[in-house]
Amino acid sequence: MGLLSWLNRSGNEILGPTIVDPGFKRADTALEMGAAAVATVVGIERKLDDGTATRFVAVAVPTASGACTGGVQVMHGPAHVLARLRLGVEVLVRHSDGDQLVLDWPAMCALWGVADEPGQKRRRKPPGNGVLDKAVDGADQRRLKNWTPVRATITALSRRDGVMGPTLNFDVALRLDNGAQAVAGNTEIPFYAAWLAAPGAEVPVAVDPKDPAKAVVDWAAAANEPSRTPGRLDDPPPDGSAAALLAQ
Repeated sequence: MGLLSWLNRSGNEILGPTIVDPGFKRADTALEMGAAAVATVVGIERKLDDGTATRFVAVAVPTASGACTGGVQVMHGPAHVLARLRLGVEVLVRHSDGDQLVLDWPAMCALWGVADEPGQKRRRKPPGNGVLDKAVDGADQRRLKNWTPVRATITALSRRDGVMGPTLNFDVALRLDNGAQAVAGNTEIPFYAAWLAAPGAEVPVAVDPKDPAKAVVDWAAAANEPSRTPGRLDDPPPDGSAAALLAQ
């Protein structure tokens, strides 16, 4: 009877145990115990892990002994919140003299009036400076390699709809540097480029030599261009941008 009673009390935990990644616990501890500071996003990396895109950011924070760079893995969260992470923008963090650094999502989401906070884990080795995207769709990689590279200006963006509602893909209307019109259709705009993907922005693209009305945007190269201005942490998304459309 003792064993049966114990199984009755504990069976649910045995059949469906709650598994908590210790990385989340360490991030929560750093968030609770770390000192508040302002840091700058200096590196972004995106890569595939079992077919799923993972996101990492490097942030540089001033410390008593000089600037220190820490890494954070950004987990799933609202797309319009992730779109606020971009190269060069200042962010709020919690840290212990540069060590045990995490993004201060509660403070930033409160500033933006957002309820849902992305998850995060600390990363021992931060990404390098700039944007490195290893999760670009294979077809787009081939197009960027084989099609004709040109410059273009974004004229409009529209978000694609699916069976369940709006998707994370966009149609991007472009005016090529020769004045011709083209469209990057049904394209995924990575989180780090959602802010810069706005009407009036100049971006590097590749155009189909057989059909110049078709194009693909090199978002990583666009994000790495030194002329980009990240804006301020509390700025609203640019009008008509992918970041603004995601927030609707």
